[in-house]
Amino acid sequence: MKREDQELLERAEEKENNEEKPENESHKQDDFFEDEFDREFWVKVRQRQSEGLSWSSAMNEVRVQRLIQKYKDNGELDSEDPALVMLKTWPTSKRYKDNPDKLLGLEQLISKFLVILLESELNSGNRYETFRDMDDKTGKTLLHYAAQLGFLHVTKTLVKKCPGLLALKTKAQLKPEKKRAMLPIELALIAENDEVAAYMIRMMWHERVQSLFSWRPGDMTNPQPSFFSFKSIVKNPKMKKTVVAVLDQMVNPHWPHLPKRKDEYDNDDEEEGIEGAWTTIPDDPLDYHFYYHILDGDDGGRPPKIVSSEGHKQTDNEYFNLRDKSCLHLIAKSNNKEALQHPVVRMLIKTKWNRFGHWFLSLHAALYVIFLLFLSYSLIYGSTKLDPTQYRGAADSLRGICEVVTLFMVVFYICEEINQMRKERHSYFREWMNLFDWLGLVLILCIIPLRYTDNKAQWKVASLAFLFNFLRIFKFSCVSRTTGLYTKTLAKIIQRDVTRFMAVFFVVFLSFCGALFLSVQSSKQNQQFSGFEDVLLSGFRALSEQQPIAEDYSTFNWLSILLMLSYMGTVIVILLNILIAQMSTTYTQAKKVARLEYDVDRISLLTRMERFPFLNLRVKYYKEGDWISEMKLAKELLEFTEDRHHWESVEEKLDAIRDMMRKMVKQMRPDREQRAVSRDISE
Repeated sequence: MKREDQELLERAEEKENNEEKPENESHKQDDFFEDEFDREFWVKVRQRQSEGLSWSSAMNEVRVQRLIQKYKDNGELDSEDPALVMLKTWPTSKRYKDNPDKLLGLEQLISKFLVILLESELNSGNRYETFRDMDDKTGKTLLHYAAQLGFLHVTKTLVKKCPGLLALKTKAQLKPEKKRAMLPIELALIAENDEVAAYMIRMMWHERVQSLFSWRPGDMTNPQPSFFSFKSIVKNPKMKKTVVAVLDQMVNPHWPHLPKRKDEYDNDDEEEGIEGAWTTIPDDPLDYHFYYHILDGDDGGRPPKIVSSEGHKQTDNEYFNLRDKSCLHLIAKSNNKEALQHPVVRMLIKTKWNRFGHWFLSLHAALYVIFLLFLSYSLIYGSTKLDPTQYRGAADSLRGICEVVTLFMVVFYICEEINQMRKERHSYFREWMNLFDWLGLVLILCIIPLRYTDNKAQWKVASLAFLFNFLRIFKFSCVSRTTGLYTKTLAKIIQRDVTRFMAVFFVVFLSFCGALFLSVQSSKQNQQFSGFEDVLLSGFRALSEQQPIAEDYSTFNWLSILLMLSYMGTVIVILLNILIAQMSTTYTQAKKVARLEYDVDRISLLTRMERFPFLNLRVKYYKEGDWISEMKLAKELLEFTEDRHHWESVEEKLDAIRDMMRKMVKQMRPDREQRAVSRDISE
């Protein structure tokens, strides 16, 4: 015997002698899947290692062989199948129930064991592709257990070796509780295992994925909602990767001149010819078909329109619930940036925007400009009259007409805001621009009682109403992409830098003005400041108007002059320069996210238009899908990308689009699931 083998045997004997029987029995109860590392084990490990395997690989192979041998010795019962024991029994053992953090290490171990097991004699004839747990009432497969546990590596191993498992359902159960047959992906969605669900969705046919989130009309006598609501997944912050994976499956790449694949072929030659053609397809399709029906559907996956039984003409779907928010709206509110930037979402936004969004927003903006013109004439001309309640002459008559029209439009806008509040509920109050809406409208109504009681405060209220109503015009900045992006960039700068600067400036300003006021009190001639408010005004004018703080500094003592110089140096030299530097950095960062926020605003505007009473825009302009070329994608996705050069050629833009879409296509090549769709043997 070789020296190394002798050392292994001695090590095993020493370990056996040092172990106490009670501990060994307890160890078997808690960790029954662990092997006994006896002499025979180490000899076999050494033999495998001498064949070129690494130490860990050799140990794994020997342990798997022992599991297989144990399975054979016990009569090859399905309930004791090594793969089933690893996925059903091991994770539920006491060791992992008490320490769930150790499940990650267990997953890695099971994944390695399965790779060996699926290449062994137990998987001859792809046995595990149809294997079920017969002790389970629903007859789960290995992939069902992996999906339920959230074992990503195990899932990848099973799908790679046994792709047919993706299409196998559990058995329907009637008692004690009625349960329908489910795919492995459905168990992953129920368990909220994001990474596992996203991977499995990308490995399935896009028709099967879309069927999970689409309604089941049948013969239209008793249509059923979808098995899963895509809206509930979008709203779940734990399922962001799954949302993106579902969006990927709404893209169907198209290669022309390819034979149509079948679930069942007439003969082997036909199968070999068609499948062989599909295995040679390139990674760059000529165009893509984008599906929009799930994004535009209601909670039950019902689309706004359906194809009539008479032909290809679309008719309104009477089962569609117009009050339900679309998935597109929820994606905008979900803070899922990857989903918002997805090509399907971007192209659907562009389609809706071009068909009705831009026109309606332009009309709304034009009406609001007219409202501002009437408001301006009413307030500004009325302020020139000693008694604005008197109407004499043609100019006053015109002012009266403008005031009446203004009030009618105010009532209209208030009703519109109340309608939005009713539909959006709590989310309505999260948008700060809605505050401007209400302030401007309510202040206009407050002018009326103040005017007819001859209260001079009416002009203060009128000035604020004029200000807030003109600021409301920024709501329509999305009418053009240039103004929309600029407004978003400006808002980000104000939110980040100006607010922080004002907080620091306010502290510095008050401290120096208070110290200066107290300092000049020690001087005998302090008539230059009548009070503390005069010092505040002088300090502010020194910055805004470049005016001296005082006309005569001869009455200032040395401390007052020092405080004044320190104030000017701190604010002008330090704070303002820091603000300029911060604004420069924020501007660069804000430009990158402005396009994203601009799309969020466009989605919000589009969904509001779609829910507007009587117009029924969501149904009228519904589009089930569209053929998208590379050129269309390049124009929409790259035209306003800030990190790209404006002088890029068309070919360079197309290359960029191809790289982006190639990554998506590679994750969902149509040969992943093979013909597993037809292999649903759950019946």
